[in-house]
Amino acid sequence: MSGFNQFYYSFSPTIADWERENPIFKEAVKITLTPMISSLSILNHVNIDSEQEMLGYGISLIMLNVGMYAGIPVFGIVKIYKFRKKQS
Repeated sequence: MSGFNQFYYSFSPTIADWERENPIFKEAVKITLTPMISSLSILNHVNIDSEQEMLGYGISLIMLNVGMYAGIPVFGIVKIYKFRKKQS
């Protein structure tokens, strides 16, 4: 955990300063993080009785977030690329 803390606090104060100085950047960060935080609320609606279930739900949420933050943009880029290729 100390490795994570060291990594996080190496850039976190800089990001916080940018957010204080630039309201548009602050809103962009908020919009970017909201889907990830919201996806965690899924855990409030399931009964987790074992470590295996927790691991399963955790991996599922990670995959959901990967899909939201990587899969959807890649899908959009591919669609735009195909559309532009078709136009030329």
